[in-house]
Amino acid sequence: MYHKSIFALALAATATTASADAIRAGDTDITLTLASVTPARAVAAYFSDSSSSEVFDRTVTAGRLNWSNGTSSFCVQILESIQVGVSKTFDAVEVEEVPEAPPGPGPMGTLRATLIRDLYARHYFDMQESTGSTARNESAAFAMIIWEITHQESTATTTSGLLADLDLTAGNARFTSSTSVNTLASGWLAGLGGGTDDFLAFNQLLGLTDPTTQDFLIVVPGPAGMLAFAGLAGVRSRRRR
Repeated sequence: MYHKSIFALALAATATTASADAIRAGDTDITLTLASVTPARAVAAYFSDSSSSEVFDRTVTAGRLNWSNGTSSFCVQILESIQVGVSKTFDAVEVEEVPEAPPGPGPMGTLRATLIRDLYARHYFDMQESTGSTARNESAAFAMIIWEITHQESTATTTSGLLADLDLTAGNARFTSSTSVNTLASGWLAGLGGGTDDFLAFNQLLGLTDPTTQDFLIVVPGPAGMLAFAGLAGVRSRRRR
């Protein structure tokens, strides 16, 4: 996380030795340099890791972090950190494999990855187009939901069961910000699965891991991704009518 007066936990990534569209699962030695943390908002973050008894209870900067080549991604690991201006070397892995452990919470697995992909499919592109206070609110809400999905403990064996266990204000993982951000995050979280079991796929998402640094989710453009973008743009257009 970004060690200043408050901690930066939601990271947008930019590769210095490999652009996002060149990264594939299984790639190694991907060097990234954190450039900034923006757009973002302050969030009160709490996480109790039952596997290690470690407790994280701090005010953090939640949102998108940017690396030196302009690529963006979000953090999926609260208990580790990174600083602006620092370069790190990552491996690219499938979404299900992040965050790596130790520390907790460990790899998210299939159920949580389904919710993460659904979140990206429903809100990532609109969020990227936002500006000003809307962009800050949406980026913070997006980060809060990623942490909630990846860090909240659950014994659910189905995706809908896992979703029912998620609560931004209760359990071992809790996140709160301004009223606007809280309302947005709660609404987006409740809307995953379309209110049923209609979970959307997002196939251009990868994880970035490093043993001593926060792990991230990064969107990797490509031919399949461009087709997905067009389809999702149509969905958004129909929903706005």
